[in-house]
Amino acid sequence: MSEIETIQAYYAASLGKDGRITRTQRQILAAALDLFAEKGYEEVGTREIAERAGVAEGTIFHNFVNKNSILDAIMQPIVKNILPTMLNTLDQAVLDSPNQTLEAFIVALVRDRVKFVTRNRASLAVILSQFFNNAEDRAAVLGMVSPAILTQATEAMERLKATGELVEWPNHMILQLVFSTIGGYLVEQVLYPQAATLSDQQVVHYLSDFLVNGLSPRRIPLQSDNTAS
Repeated sequence: MSEIETIQAYYAASLGKDGRITRTQRQILAAALDLFAEKGYEEVGTREIAERAGVAEGTIFHNFVNKNSILDAIMQPIVKNILPTMLNTLDQAVLDSPNQTLEAFIVALVRDRVKFVTRNRASLAVILSQFFNNAEDRAAVLGMVSPAILTQATEAMERLKATGELVEWPNHMILQLVFSTIGGYLVEQVLYPQAATLSDQQVVHYLSDFLVNGLSPRRIPLQSDNTAS
């Protein structure tokens, strides 16, 4: 990302552009997301949301059935529009550079994602809770990488293979390894923040070192590696 933004900021901006949502509903939804991110969904009550939004508690129930319907109203635009946009925003130079090395590509990608997690850790905790508890939101999250980004990533991987920088594995397997490595870091940071003892710079170094050495054709293959036969 050339400019790191927060999910909450994107969400607040999107509410202002949605003509179907009233000013009062915008206040309630924005306040609820802030509180869910600060304290966790289970720890927040409708009275506290009303106080943060500057409305009466009865106004909440006039606009939403219950607290869960507020969460649903928050999650729909986030998982369908906001989060995909943010996750698919990567410096175009990273994807388009014809002289890219594997190390430069991986470090740029990892640094970008680590900054995203650091800036959005609280909001991501809300999203991950829905990921595990709501099948529809889980499906939406799993389908967030756009076809255009996948095409560009595939082109970048083919260029790296052509210059001998990237191991000759299927592209979908390479992406799976990259995504699962970064995804594992995201889950740990969000669900177990007490384990976050490293600086962002150290995290970028370790994740990048792991991926670059694992995806380099100059690595030492397993002796039992007969996948090519």
